[in-house]
Amino acid sequence: MVQRKKRGVKKFFMWGGIILLIACVEMFGNVPAYSASKKVITIGLLSCISGPQAVIGNTCRFGAEQAVEYVNKEQLLGKNVKLKLLVADDQLNATVGLNAYQGFKDKILAFAGYDTSGCSALRPFVEQDKKPFVALTTNRTFIYPPSKYVFGVAPPYEEILVGFLKAIKSSWRKSKPPKLGLISFETPSGRVPINAARKYGPEIGWEIKPVSIVSPTTVDFSEAIARIKADKPDWVLLSLTGGQIKSLLKQARATGIKDMTKWLLPLWGGFTESTTKVVPTELLNGVYGFCLISNPSVHNGAKAWAAWTKKNSGKECDESGNSGAVGVFLITKAIQLTLEKVSFEELNGPNLVKHGFERIRKFQMFGDLMPPITYGPNLRRGITKGCVLRMVNGHVQGAIPWFDIPSLGL
Repeated sequence: MVQRKKRGVKKFFMWGGIILLIACVEMFGNVPAYSASKKVITIGLLSCISGPQAVIGNTCRFGAEQAVEYVNKEQLLGKNVKLKLLVADDQLNATVGLNAYQGFKDKILAFAGYDTSGCSALRPFVEQDKKPFVALTTNRTFIYPPSKYVFGVAPPYEEILVGFLKAIKSSWRKSKPPKLGLISFETPSGRVPINAARKYGPEIGWEIKPVSIVSPTTVDFSEAIARIKADKPDWVLLSLTGGQIKSLLKQARATGIKDMTKWLLPLWGGFTESTTKVVPTELLNGVYGFCLISNPSVHNGAKAWAAWTKKNSGKECDESGNSGAVGVFLITKAIQLTLEKVSFEELNGPNLVKHGFERIRKFQMFGDLMPPITYGPNLRRGITKGCVLRMVNGHVQGAIPWFDIPSLGL
């Protein structure tokens, strides 16, 4: 009789516990898979560590890793808290990138992503998973329309180009309008500047001519060069691979037109390792390049950061690496702000957005490592300024100072 009572009591508490657990789940929702400990906060980086753009992906990784070391050594999250970085490889492929994200999403609080191809499919998934994502790329689909969990760092290609065209036109003194030529490979990213130039250029007062579209594997640019020679544009924007830029500039020099115009490196990166490690310095002499996150050869903030990474690791961080660093610093700032409002146990995606990212105002590191970044409930653009640099006798110099990059609401 006593044993039956004991078994009855055990069953009562067992079923009572199950009912209580169900009630708790219904009341508070599913418990998130990721939970920060009082010792470690884990964040992620999704980048093209292997594949055709591995040089860029690995410099981005280096910058992110150095930023994590800086955060920990400077105790930016407190002396008892360590920031940890998990790196996933998207191989410049959207399917691989999505699979990589699925593999590490439950282990991280938030993450930064570099490549537009590998990250482009992630937006609906990070929304569903409530996983804050700092997009280091210039893909407009990340920030238009504003998404609750996606925060852009660099503005879209279209907006960068429009900002540049307006900056040049504002100081143009010749009677004829400025003329922009374009040479792009036949890919979605190569088409973007062509479409943007044709759409917005005439409104700003530019003539867009000539336009040459080539295969991503093209090595003979004689036809494009002939068009440049005939139309004499003031600027020529190149949307090509590093190897193609090398071939084009070499052929332009051989035909005597290299000094006839101002050559402008791709919107997605100026004097970064993806170009400087492929194109000889003598070919880059006199060439111009965009800069959104500051360059250590020109800007004091980037110089200070490069000096720190040199001392810490033996290697200086370049402009592509700075992108990875900025992603980590933004996530760190969001964590700092969030912990002003909630406890460690409440550190999760929704709180990181509400109390962290959306409270970031005019944020910079090392002075001008990047232009000021501000986010808000419906503001996800990040950087709103750009500049243009130029290679002169083997050294990168400032050419066009910081100009405003307008929001086009694409």
